[in-house]
This record gives sequence, C-alpha cells and structure tokens, in this order.
Amino acid sequence: MHLIQIGSLAIMTKWVILAIGLILGIIVVRIWLTNKTSKDHIKSILNLLTNGIFIGFLVWKGSLLLLDPKLVTKSPLSLLYFTGGTKGLIIAVIITLLYFLYHLKKKTIQPSLLILSMLIMSLSALMFYDLLTLFWLQEQMPLHFIKAMSAFFLLLLTLYRIGQQKKDVFQVFKKSALIVALTGLVAWPISSHISSANPVGHVETEDLEVGIAEGQLAPDFILKTISGEEAKLSAYRGKRVILNFWASWCPPCKAEMPHMEDFYVEHKDSDVILLSVNLTTAEKKSSDVEKFVEEYGLSFPVMLDEQGDIGQIYQAHAIPTSYLIDSKGIVRKKIVGPMDKEMMNELIQSVE
Repeated sequence: MHLIQIGSLAIMTKWVILAIGLILGIIVVRIWLTNKTSKDHIKSILNLLTNGIFIGFLVWKGSLLLLDPKLVTKSPLSLLYFTGGTKGLIIAVIITLLYFLYHLKKKTIQPSLLILSMLIMSLSALMFYDLLTLFWLQEQMPLHFIKAMSAFFLLLLTLYRIGQQKKDVFQVFKKSALIVALTGLVAWPISSHISSANPVGHVETEDLEVGIAEGQLAPDFILKTISGEEAKLSAYRGKRVILNFWASWCPPCKAEMPHMEDFYVEHKDSDVILLSVNLTTAEKKSSDVEKFVEEYGLSFPVMLDEQGDIGQIYQAHAIPTSYLIDSKGIVRKKIVGPMDKEMMNELIQSVE
C-alpha cells in the first residue's frame, strides 16, 4: 500500500490520486463548455460541480460518525484525522448525486448541459485516476490500463454522440452509465485475481542488514509490558506485525487508539499482531500510561520504552509512528501519523 506523508498525517495515495483526477475532470469540463454557452452559465456549472465535490468531501469525512458512532464517541478526534473510507466514499457519492438532482429539479441551469458536464467530469476523472495510478503506483498495470482506455473511449463516444444528437442527452447518459457499470463488474474480479496472484516475494533473511529502512531486518528488542511481563519482537516472527510508537498526551495517538483496538480484536486469532510501544520517557508521569490504557480499554500488548532507546533506534521522533513488519521480520513500511482500521487492514494485506 502506498502512502503520502503530509506533516504528521499519512494519507493513502489512492485518495490523493482521486482528488487530482476530479480536479483534472473539472478542467476538461471547463474546456468543453467554452463556446457552448455564456460565461455566466459556465461559471454556474463549474460552481455546482466544485460545490458538489466539496459537499461530497464533507460527507465522506463525516460519514465516520454514521458508520462507527461508537468509535467517534470514544475518540471525537477521529473526525479530524480520518474519513469513512471506501464505504464513506460511496455514501458521499450518493449524497453528491442527490445534490445535483436537486438542482436539476430546480432547473437553475439547463438540465442537459449540467448532466453532460457531470458525465464528462466523471469519465475524465476515472480516466485520469487510472492513468495516474498506472504510472505513479505501477501496480496492477494491465487492469488500470484497461480501465483508463475504457473511460477514454467512453468519453470520446459521449462527445461524439453529443455532436451528432444534441437532444439525445439522456440516452447518452444511460448508455455510458451502463458501460461503466459493466466495466466495473469485469474489472473487480480481475483486480482481485491480480492482487491474489502477486503477493510479496519470498526473501531470505540470513544476509539482510539490520535497520529500519524498507527491506531491512527490523532491529530486535526486549521490553517490559505494562503488566510487568517481558516481550521480544523476534518472538513474533512468523506473524505480520504493526509496531506502533505513541504517548498518552499525543492527540493523533488518541484518535487512532480505538481503531487500533478494533483492528487488534478483529485479528487477534490470526497471524497478525499489533505491538504498541509507549515512549515512557516522554510521559509526564508513568501512571498516565495506565490511565490511558484503562480509559481506551486497550487489550493489545503495551510495552514500555522506559529508557527511550527503542524509540531512538526506530526514529519515532514524530508520533504516532508505526512500522509494518512482515512474517520474516523485514520492515516493509514506515508510517508517520495516525492510522484508521481500513488503512491497517490494507497494510497487512499488502504483505505476507
């Protein structure tokens, strides 16, 4: 899984690519509308499209409250740092479509022009999303190429049909929507097949250098847990590990803890383990850690870095900092910033 670090936030690259795709989609609409209507109408349509995207974004952020109210009640900061993920995105798309339908009903703008603008923006955004994913992430390349070309030819078909039959707007919309739906039905199983057919390759660990960079063997350590037992990182060899560094006073740490607890409960009987390291030297009082664990009802192992050595080795200068370690003990990813459950699930699924 690919992430982009913006300060202390870790954002999944696919969401950034989607945002770029939508912006480019609006630019395509702006170009298409030139010479087709007045400047005032162009401005009104573009305002509607950008407002719709903004409303969709707000709904996507707020959908977490609808999808997991218990979690948001535990940690209201989740609304600041996280979104509703893929499910929330679906809700956002539905609300955005209702927003456009409302304006279509009001007829504040010529309905056919607005529908065509929405269609052209959607197809352009899909095309750019898959092209950017193809060249930026270089994953599942045949699939993204097929999807990008499908969106491209649909866009060409739409523009051609508009030129030939200007009154046949709804027919164009229906046919394009049908082709997009059929493409999705074909692309989804192909995507799943490619994902399962291309796991992370086997790596021998004997000659690997020990370090925290991707591809290096994670430095081993032994720390006492909050219950007084000793825990050793290498004891979890054979399991996929998320190693998380945090402190009780850290707002983003507070935001991600309910997600971490849910993730741990979901995976505790599998070959996945969540290891939590409290940077105890950064705490005002050692008792703050126990209060924090009790307040958030944490059941996963909480280790205490009482000397600060492990935090230094793993360069946990900004918190929370997490590492994805595969079943062979190899570092696969470093994440600076809070993670939600969906992000952790995608991380774990990306390694063996």
